[in-house]
Amino acid sequence: MVENDAYSVLDNAKVGKFQRRLAVTAALGPFTDAFNEFGASISLIAVGILFHLPPVLVAMATAAYWVGVAAGAILGGIASDAIGRKQIFLYDTIGMAVFAVISAIATGYISYFLARLALGLFIGMDYAAAVPLLSEYSPSKKRGGLLSTEKLFFMFGTIATVVIGMVFTYYVGVLLAWRYDFLIAAVPAIILFGLRFDMPASLRWAKASGRKDLIPKILKKLHKEGIDIDPETVKVDKPQSIKENIHEFFNSKNKKTVAYIFWIGAAYALTVNLVSVYASVVLEDLGASSFFAEEGTLIIDIVGTLGVVLTLIVVDRIGRRLMGLFGFVLGAIPLTVLIVADIYHAMTIPLVISMFGLLFFINVGLVGTLQYLPAAEVSTTKSRGLAVGWEKLFEFGLSLPALTLYALIGLFYSFIYDAIMVIIGGIVLYFLSFETKNRSLERNAMEAEKRHTKSREGKSKTVQETKRID
Repeated sequence: MVENDAYSVLDNAKVGKFQRRLAVTAALGPFTDAFNEFGASISLIAVGILFHLPPVLVAMATAAYWVGVAAGAILGGIASDAIGRKQIFLYDTIGMAVFAVISAIATGYISYFLARLALGLFIGMDYAAAVPLLSEYSPSKKRGGLLSTEKLFFMFGTIATVVIGMVFTYYVGVLLAWRYDFLIAAVPAIILFGLRFDMPASLRWAKASGRKDLIPKILKKLHKEGIDIDPETVKVDKPQSIKENIHEFFNSKNKKTVAYIFWIGAAYALTVNLVSVYASVVLEDLGASSFFAEEGTLIIDIVGTLGVVLTLIVVDRIGRRLMGLFGFVLGAIPLTVLIVADIYHAMTIPLVISMFGLLFFINVGLVGTLQYLPAAEVSTTKSRGLAVGWEKLFEFGLSLPALTLYALIGLFYSFIYDAIMVIIGGIVLYFLSFETKNRSLERNAMEAEKRHTKSREGKSKTVQETKRID
């Protein structure tokens, strides 16, 4: 098959300097995201005091960032498929830096809310460009591990921002620490612009989009990286409009893929935010100082990072289906422990840190890492950016109602809700998912279409047999 011949060098390559460098430059986007996301956790206490906000408005102001990421991801995904990964991948870093600074100097609720919303837009766009670009240059047998680097750097970002928050909390107090944290979040975005400048555009995207003019430039850059592809095997496809790209993803043949990707983002958003945002608040409510609450959050983040490291090592062996099932369902164990402890008034700071840490190890390590895989693996090149944006739309878009729900129902019922949701999330995901490990992106897209065809043929056969019986 000509299409596979054109990419066989990429699909069967050993992971070298080029793939690692691309993985790191792509993963620095989630690193910056983590700075802002977990910086929001640090700001959760201060913003309410400084801007005189009730808990629900604090949750909404914090969640504005996630809403921005959701919108930016879906819009950026459409743009990524239409104008290319590289353009978005490079220039969104400017917006990330500018609005991180504006977030830090916000003087009121409205300015803080809008700055966080705008920053989220650019972070979301980055996901929709970086994840497809990395997947389109990853060898098939190592793609899961390379894409998992995105989550690993996200966790590095959470640890870095909590450490920085602790240092500034100690020296300048909790009411100022979050401002410094957001200012520093602009630094990796600025560095990213320089690191990404010389990266090649996606060969797969250029071919699928009919960009014959880009092929020689891309092949020349790949040659410098020691990757040689015969230009004769790269036959460009007929370009499509934005409407056609969108239809390629949202059509009846792709409905199980659409549902699969939707559920990963939705179920994760509806279960993880209790720990990721409210950990420091829960610890303070139990009597911890601001500094010690951040120290506890740091321990939780480190444990979660260990889960991501483990997943990165084994993801291309155990596959996506089992990873998702275990990542959700096993999370019910620490949540059940916390429910029992709350009933018997045995809730303590060490218990919360250990159980939240275990939940992070399981849920963030397995499900959180899974966020970067199927959307980039099961869609076609002409709709891969949109597929990633579709997942992020729900992962981040549902954070606002999730955070608001936690604020309204209180801690105990939040534990019960999360325990039920992780079980439901795992079971539904298992039945929606299909395995993609060790296969080329093109084969995964074809397999998804074959599943739909077999499903329709099976239903048609059943209907015909029913008619015969009647």
